[in-house]
Amino acid sequence: MKRYTGGGLPPRPRVGVVGNDALGNFVVLTPLVQALRTELGAEVHGFGGTRVQDLAAASDLFASWTPLLGLPPREAAALALQTPLDLVVNVEASPWPKAFTALLAGPETQVCGPCLSVDGREDLPMADDDRGRLWLDPEWVAEDLTRQYPFLRSGFIGDLFLRLAYLEGPLPPYRLPSAPPPLAVPDVLVATAASLPEKLWPVEAWLSLASTLRADGLTVGLLGAAPAAQARFWQGAEDEERLSEGGVLDLRGRLTLPEVVGAIARARLVVSLDNGVLHLAAATPTPTVGLFRHGIHRLWAPPIASLTVLTPGEGRPVASIPVHSVLDSARSWLKS
Repeated sequence: MKRYTGGGLPPRPRVGVVGNDALGNFVVLTPLVQALRTELGAEVHGFGGTRVQDLAAASDLFASWTPLLGLPPREAAALALQTPLDLVVNVEASPWPKAFTALLAGPETQVCGPCLSVDGREDLPMADDDRGRLWLDPEWVAEDLTRQYPFLRSGFIGDLFLRLAYLEGPLPPYRLPSAPPPLAVPDVLVATAASLPEKLWPVEAWLSLASTLRADGLTVGLLGAAPAAQARFWQGAEDEERLSEGGVLDLRGRLTLPEVVGAIARARLVVSLDNGVLHLAAATPTPTVGLFRHGIHRLWAPPIASLTVLTPGEGRPVASIPVHSVLDSARSWLKS
């Protein structure tokens, strides 16, 4: 295997894209996959995890989808060896995706992103160019990132993935499969759980927001994982229970991921933390109010007109975002 620095691929290359199965991470890969198909004419094979299996399986972006997370490593490795590839693009720095990328790479395969070396003793050195330096830079949230790396067009992580893969075209929008939900969709959908405790907004704030929206004559529904699965991957299970007991329609675990996309597309508004539901919403025209950690928003907030980004300000927690700021943003969208 060798480092990819652009070029040297056959006319219709077979390209593997390695990610994880956090929902938002999967969604932000869809612009990269589209660009690989458009700019390189690539046949793209996805490698991720079981949590997004129904979304990946329904997508028309992938020639195949293999879960590397959620399967026994031995079984996932056996699947990897069945997929000959010309290029592997890995966007994950954790140990198993790096090892898996090395398994996918045959002697002539080019590699982009984190990967073990040929002998497995260390990391494969990054390319000695501006892309290689960005891969090694730990400060992707830096305010002046685009000045440091002029090949970037924005600081959004979706744009970073394109440019790190030496792609030059415009950033495609998110592209996800959608299915009609088997239930009536509330006016406003909220998503209150997150992967990290520092992303959370207080349950009292959510209850106040929901109560006020309901007083305005709106129905409110709660999106999220099924309660039995929530605690394994997300923070905020107790908050979700209090919301569901407080008059918010509990939709957690009742929809497939394509049906969640379909439900969001029918709602009037989404209010969400920086989590997977926010990125699902960003794949639809539905207005969305997103609560982000300050600084992280530069990397993870999709650059779309239908998203209002709220942050607490430098050095302050998401929990300090006032309810009235969220409510004002919500009402502004609902009146438009």
